[in-house]
Amino acid sequence: MQKSILLLCFCAMFVLPAKGADICEAIALRDVSAIENPNSILRRGEHDTAITQYRVNKKSGKAVFCSHGGYCYPANALKLTNCKIGARDAYNDPDDVFYSVDVLRSKVSKKLLRYDDLDNWLLAMGLCSACASNAANQYLTKPRSRCAQTVKEALEGNPASLKTLQENTSICD
Repeated sequence: MQKSILLLCFCAMFVLPAKGADICEAIALRDVSAIENPNSILRRGEHDTAITQYRVNKKSGKAVFCSHGGYCYPANALKLTNCKIGARDAYNDPDDVFYSVDVLRSKVSKKLLRYDDLDNWLLAMGLCSACASNAANQYLTKPRSRCAQTVKEALEGNPASLKTLQENTSICD
């Protein structure tokens, strides 16, 4: 039973889309100020990382790309480098229409995709963002560590290991 759960988990890991917030980037085509803060300027050629969404204002039609933990910049001033505009979000905002951004897997290294897929899978299993990131990193770089072994067991369907990862956040520090 555990082997089939492990196979199911790993198969699902490789079909889950990489989340834009993790690895989606854009390059500035010209110097551009953030919508929210004119003093935050992306210079031509600089990369904006962690692009999480594409938004279009319902009244003006102006589109922006927004970054996780950062600002929004006019979409016409940025070019996505390793992702594309995805599906329309179901969220019904009175002012904007929201779209996801989807990673173009062929434009990202296998190593980064492996990490990102594992991180996303651990997030889906209920780990906090920092916890999932730490656990994925240790699983891939220190496979003999207690953390990596606990991650392996959780991926194999061991509920006690999953609970340990969810509740004992220091296990993978």
